[in-house]
Amino acid sequence: MQLDILKDYLINKSCKNTCENGEKSLYQSKVSQNNSDISLYYDKVSLYLTKFSLYYDKLIEWNNKFNLTAITGLEDAQIKHFIDSILPNDLLDKSENICDVGCGAGFPSIPLAILNPDKKFTLVDSVNKKISFINYIIELLELPNVTAIHSRVEDFVKDNFQSFDACVARAVASMPTLAEYTLPLIKKGGILLAYKGINYKEELEQCSKILDILKGKLKDVNEYDLTDEEKRFVLVIQKIGDCPKKYPRNGNKPRLQPILG
Repeated sequence: MQLDILKDYLINKSCKNTCENGEKSLYQSKVSQNNSDISLYYDKVSLYLTKFSLYYDKLIEWNNKFNLTAITGLEDAQIKHFIDSILPNDLLDKSENICDVGCGAGFPSIPLAILNPDKKFTLVDSVNKKISFINYIIELLELPNVTAIHSRVEDFVKDNFQSFDACVARAVASMPTLAEYTLPLIKKGGILLAYKGINYKEELEQCSKILDILKGKLKDVNEYDLTDEEKRFVLVIQKIGDCPKKYPRNGNKPRLQPILG
C-alpha cells in the first residue's frame, strides 16, 4: 500500500526541521548533507511507513466489526488520523512518560509511539473492544514502548496520580472536562497537549476555573495547517503545581457537571 501523503509529510518535516535548527530532525538524528545521512532518513521513513500501512489495514479490518472510526478512506486516514496525530510531535521532546486518555483506536499515541521508540506511552480507554484492538496493534507493530489499560479515567488516576510527564488527548471532551480528567495525571512541570478545532477559544473561556483549581496554565497555542481548508490547534497546558487528590470527581461528573467559568 502506498502512503504517499504521509511519506511526503515525513520527509518534508525532516527537511524543515533540519533547515530550522541545523542539528535535529524528526528522527532525532545528527544532520549533514552526505549521502549516508540521506539514506538513513529514507530507511527510517520506510520503516515508519511499513508500520503505518499495517496499522491502517488492521484498523479497516477491525472497523468492519467494531466501528472504531468513521474515517476509513486511505487519503483521509493519512491526513486526519496519522498526520493529525503527529503534528505536535516536537512538543513532546522533553517528555519521556506519556499518557493518552480516551485513546479510542490509538490516536494520537500509536502514531507518536511509532516515531518515538525511546518514549513510553500508556493508553487508557473505558471501552474494552478498543483496548483489545490496541493490544493487537502493539503486538503486530512490535511496539514495546506502548501499554494499553482498560479503565475509567477516574479509577486510573487513583494509582497514577501525577505520574506522567505529559498527557495527549484528541477528540475526547471539551476543555473543562478534559482538564479535570488529565491534569491530575500530570507531574508538576509537565504538559497536556489538547488537540482542538477552530472553536478552541470558546473552550478556553470555559475552563479558567478548573485550570486554576488543578494548577494548569495555558502555555501556548500551536496552529497547524492540516489541509488547505482545515486547521488543527494544539493547546499546551502546563502543570504549575500540585492539584487536590479528589479530582477527577467520580460518577462521571466531569462530563455531566463540568466546572465552568
